[in-house]
Amino acid sequence: MKKLGIYFMMLAMAAVTFVGCNKDDDELNNPRITINPAAIVVDVENLGDLSIAVTVIADEELTSVKFYIRHSAYTESFPVTEVTSFDKGVKTLEKTFTIADLPADLMVIGQTEGNMTFHVDANTEKTASTQSATIEIKMTPPPPDDLAGPLPFTWNRKGSADGTGLAQFGLEWTSNTSTNIVIKPLPGAKLVVLTPNDWTAITTVTELETAVDTGTGVEKWEAIPTKTTFNYVIATKTAGGDYFLLNPTERTINPSDPGDRTVTGEYKY
Repeated sequence: MKKLGIYFMMLAMAAVTFVGCNKDDDELNNPRITINPAAIVVDVENLGDLSIAVTVIADEELTSVKFYIRHSAYTESFPVTEVTSFDKGVKTLEKTFTIADLPADLMVIGQTEGNMTFHVDANTEKTASTQSATIEIKMTPPPPDDLAGPLPFTWNRKGSADGTGLAQFGLEWTSNTSTNIVIKPLPGAKLVVLTPNDWTAITTVTELETAVDTGTGVEKWEAIPTKTTFNYVIATKTAGGDYFLLNPTERTINPSDPGDRTVTGEYKY
């Protein structure tokens, strides 16, 4: 009988030990994930400075940690990377991500204002956890693209002297024909002849640059006649890379000196 009591006591102790093991399993915490910083605000011009530090700590050996990212304008998630191979017994993972680690396709999408969410999923054999951080992309307003002006210009030529007031536009006036003034681009400059409608149709620096860069350059322009008023539009690019839209509208002759001629108009830049 005494032996039987000892037997039952041993069974009871074994049962307690078994329950204790189950309790330990139940008390395992989910992996703790830290993303630093948890909220990121970055200007689109400074995306190269983006840095995301992640720490994962688990109570038991890690089996996988997945990193992915999503832009607020899209439902699709973009995988960053997934770690599924750990040395035996490893319970901690530390990893830092820079812009170079993030998906190129997403970075193209991210070149606009909006939010991206950086997600981390960590797993062990018995537990799992997820954490995320918001990356707010701010867009710096682009510099003004509207053309400046209009401002007045005056070109003047006396006798056989070179004309004045043209060099800033990449132009020169050194000769005339019997009926017209001869305007030429300076070395390294480009002169393009446009239409009167272009004076109002071209409103931005980008549009002006396109008109000049894609237009056919001329080596001389002989349109300004002896009459008093007219409406011409030309555009130039100087050797220094400055663009101008010009609208010559009037020619006058000094009554006391027929060789003193002046052209006036407006320009934008």
